[in-house]
Amino acid sequence: MPLKNRLPAVLTVLIVMITAVGAMGRTYLDLEDQVHEFTLDNGVRFLVLEKHDVPVFSFRTFVNVGSANEVRGITGLSHILEHMAFKGTPEIGTTDYKAEQKAMAAEDAAFAAFKEIRLAIRPVRARYQQLLDRIPADQREAYDKLVSGSEVTPPDFTLGPEAKAALDYYNDEAKAMEDEYAARRQAFEDAKDAAREFVVTNEYGKIVENNGGQGMNASTSNDITQYFYNMPSNRLELWAYLEGSRMSHPVFREFYTEKDGPVTEERRMRTDNNPIGRLIEQFENLMFMANGYHHSTIGYMSDIQNVSRADCQAYFHRNYVGSNITVAVVGDVDYKDVRKYARKYFADIPAGHPEPVETFEPKQLGEKRFIMEDPSQPLYIAGYHIHNVRHPDWPVYEVIADVLGQGRTSRLYKNLIKDQKIAVNAMAMPGFPGQKYDTGLLVFAMPVKDKTAEDMEGAIDEQIRDIVDHGITAEELEAVKQRARASFIRGLDGNAGMASQLAWYQTFMGDWRELFREVDRIDAVTLDDVQRVAAEIFDVNNRTVAIIKTTDQES
Repeated sequence: MPLKNRLPAVLTVLIVMITAVGAMGRTYLDLEDQVHEFTLDNGVRFLVLEKHDVPVFSFRTFVNVGSANEVRGITGLSHILEHMAFKGTPEIGTTDYKAEQKAMAAEDAAFAAFKEIRLAIRPVRARYQQLLDRIPADQREAYDKLVSGSEVTPPDFTLGPEAKAALDYYNDEAKAMEDEYAARRQAFEDAKDAAREFVVTNEYGKIVENNGGQGMNASTSNDITQYFYNMPSNRLELWAYLEGSRMSHPVFREFYTEKDGPVTEERRMRTDNNPIGRLIEQFENLMFMANGYHHSTIGYMSDIQNVSRADCQAYFHRNYVGSNITVAVVGDVDYKDVRKYARKYFADIPAGHPEPVETFEPKQLGEKRFIMEDPSQPLYIAGYHIHNVRHPDWPVYEVIADVLGQGRTSRLYKNLIKDQKIAVNAMAMPGFPGQKYDTGLLVFAMPVKDKTAEDMEGAIDEQIRDIVDHGITAEELEAVKQRARASFIRGLDGNAGMASQLAWYQTFMGDWRELFREVDRIDAVTLDDVQRVAAEIFDVNNRTVAIIKTTDQES
């Protein structure tokens, strides 16, 4: 996996690694030779590594689609689709699929009608609010009671001209539309309830758990969507049936319930009610103009509200195709059995070749800055544009980020946290918010009490200037390379981690064998490379800055 995802080196691993380089080299070759691969006629690629020490196996299904593939109007759909992959198939998750289909069609129609009125009522509500705001304060309470019918209007109450204008607009325009809005909303809720009558809740997950499966989950990023869990070896065919069927014939049941419930709440938790989340969303919007990193993975709230099941189905059929899917299986399995069951249960996934994203991020012509005033902890974020993970300089980005701000040996930790004691956290990482397309090297810091984001900026810039002017030391570079070697060894251990790495390198680098070239790429980085690349990226005109400026709490 990329260096930014690696844990700090473990001393014992380093000792073993340094004293047994020759044996480690043979392990590389032995392990690489043990990986089997095959591709189905529809394009689904399988990577299989047999490890027979424990009677279990792990898998990773990587779908080469994430939020960066979305367009305006359907942001967040990759993440919603991930949720839908757990809802089952025509055979799993329903008491009567034919009847459920009819109920879901009625649900779709009710949603379309509700969406229509929800969009149409927005300007009417805005106009009515303008008229309400013009009513004098001493008349507003009585007016509200009059409109709501909650209290008989006092006999001496006389509508002023502002209140009269508001009341006329309410009676002539707003009331009828509000009544229609309420009726369509209720019809939509009733349709959702009717469709849920056929749902067997979480049947897919229960089948996995009842057959010894563990760790069932999924995740969506800007670049990919991945699915995973662990399973006993004697359930290999069941796994193939379950995974193949949800990749080929998923049923998007409870679509509106899920997106209006857990997905919406996740949006609120991650972003709307989280000051750091709000800052990061604005930061991404500002830093990336053209490519799909412009918007966050969770999507905009209006898109989450307005996207339909038909939108989700179209997105699925366009992207969940054979050429976009890699499945890595590692553990106590037989390659021939995996291939047999793959042909049987994954063959229904349609073939296809989605159009690649061809929009490249243009060169930034000047520094961008965003300051968010908020009664919360101050924070400093700076992003510098860099190339994607396939670029020859990517290992250099990893070295720079490691030396600058990864772990207790990094310059930011030693200077800002340990020596100056002005920050509680400081870090640097390449590949934010993604790695597949032109992306960013992110630097951030959170100050201690009585220090500001601007204090963080000055201290971080000092460390960056030193790397640009003087580079890094030979000792620092060698330490990074040792940590990379140790991380590589740790990554070879464990079924789940190995499956993840194989699928990652196949998806991002185009060939799983690149996993075994990772250490060589880091080893090839020189001190001159570091100084050259640092001078290229750490240009103020290449920088986007986002700051939380703390304000007083509201009384």
